[in-house]
Amino acid sequence: MIPKVTYGSRVRGLLEYLWGPGKAEEHVDPHLVAGYDDATLLAPERRDRDGGGWSLEDLAARLDAPQIAAGERGVRQYVWQCSLSLPAQEGQLDDATSSRIAGRFVAEMGFTGDAERAGCRWIAVRHGLSAKGNDHVHLVVTLATEDGAPVWLRQDKRRSQQVADLLEDEFGLGKWTPGRAGATKRPELNRPEVDRARRSGQAPDRELLRRQVRAALAGADSEAEWVARMKGAGLLVAPRTSTKDPTQVVGYAVALRPAGAGTPIWYAGRSLDGDLSLPQVRKRWPKADRPSAGQWKAADSTESNLRGEDRMAVWRSSAAALEAISGRLAGMAPDSPQWPAVARASAELLARVASATEPSGRGPMSRAADALARAAAPPRRAPASASSVARELGRVADALLVAGHARDGGEAAVLLAVVVQAARLVVALAELRAAQQQAHAAGAAAAAAAHLMPLLQSGAPLADQVHVSTQGGPPQRPVQTVPGPVRARVDPTVERDSQR
Repeated sequence: MIPKVTYGSRVRGLLEYLWGPGKAEEHVDPHLVAGYDDATLLAPERRDRDGGGWSLEDLAARLDAPQIAAGERGVRQYVWQCSLSLPAQEGQLDDATSSRIAGRFVAEMGFTGDAERAGCRWIAVRHGLSAKGNDHVHLVVTLATEDGAPVWLRQDKRRSQQVADLLEDEFGLGKWTPGRAGATKRPELNRPEVDRARRSGQAPDRELLRRQVRAALAGADSEAEWVARMKGAGLLVAPRTSTKDPTQVVGYAVALRPAGAGTPIWYAGRSLDGDLSLPQVRKRWPKADRPSAGQWKAADSTESNLRGEDRMAVWRSSAAALEAISGRLAGMAPDSPQWPAVARASAELLARVASATEPSGRGPMSRAADALARAAAPPRRAPASASSVARELGRVADALLVAGHARDGGEAAVLLAVVVQAARLVVALAELRAAQQQAHAAGAAAAAAAHLMPLLQSGAPLADQVHVSTQGGPPQRPVQTVPGPVRARVDPTVERDSQR
């Protein structure tokens, strides 16, 4: 459950939005499910029976009354609004459950008062799913008590996260937000991004870039190699330099190539995901291995010219290697120091598989890659440990990068074996995270596995999951980082891990 808190100074304006069509026409059947008084008494009525609008004056006056009584003592931004959103994989709740959750939430936040203080007036409103398919309820609270005393908040956003965690346990909801467990933060999509994606029929730019940048990291041995891989995938890459030393790179931004004469929309690495900021990415390489701004701009990559039979050999050996790695994960102890590196390498490998099979960014592999990245996000300041399993995953990712996209149905059928083994790897990682009793990370890993379970069930339309390039080559140029076919061959025999 994801709480999002905002503040305002007009109750009536917020009510008009909640009972209006919404920004994406998503406000279907707006109705009040709970409040400080009987919801049937508070609920507004339609002005006419033909859907011509709602009579919101009385409800607005009721909610405003304590603030009016507070007068000049009152809080200026006195309208507290919090949306409680459930990820799409949670499904939809009924009104009765939403009502109980809303009541418990405002009580735990301290808005209902106690023996020493009167409570605030509040309501809970439900309507259709959000633009991203999430069930949610809107809570509206006026920050003044029944006796006109102002309510001054402190750290209410942090408290809302803690209450959401508590209610997930109380109501048996999944824990899908590892950010609450101290992992790196992932910025949310904004409304213009969602609207652009809806018009184009493609995944939002931020999601595509997040996946491509992560895929470029899979198996990269240096910062320069990572930059070359991003460019090889067709991304625009711009380094941000220090004001004191213009040769020193301190950040970066990426963009998709616009169609025609369009203007690129740039995103800083940290705005894609917390673990994709340059300081976080650099933790995996020696400090001395930092290219200058000129080297960032000059970084380039070469195309792979593997023949069809060589590509299929790469995919077969990659599938065998992934099968062996999944077996090793099943025997890895939950407290093994290897798991953070293995989880990160698995997320990057899945991003690589999604890039090869779903260039549009829409499909189960892409959704699973995004969810697994949240499950793999390490706690802030967590030191990285070396892992032979992670290195093997990096070698598989390298091989997939060299092989690129399937060119015809026959190649797609072979690449499909990699997809299936990647799905099994995700299931194994989800089981490992559950055994570690890391609830939020385990929930995200379970969500990733759920996206891929149809691929592992008999009779599923597997062939539809692999994109076939019709351009005579892959839509995004693969990168061959080592001359010759050496890195394109993955040895399915994996050595025993000395730390098991």
